[in-house]
Amino acid sequence: MGQGATLRDIPGTLFLGGGVPVAVDGTSVAGIGVGGAPSGDLDEKYAKAGLATLK
Repeated sequence: MGQGATLRDIPGTLFLGGGVPVAVDGTSVAGIGVGGAPSGDLDEKYAKAGLATLK
């Protein structure tokens, strides 16, 4: 793996559970983000459920 900067190096970014990428033919085209459940695990579960409806 490379030694260069990553997304985590961008000032002001925050990584939390609750988001899933939307990909078409292997290319990310969007994302679904959910917030407000008691935990990031539940947010992610609901985001994945939303993604499943698109397939």
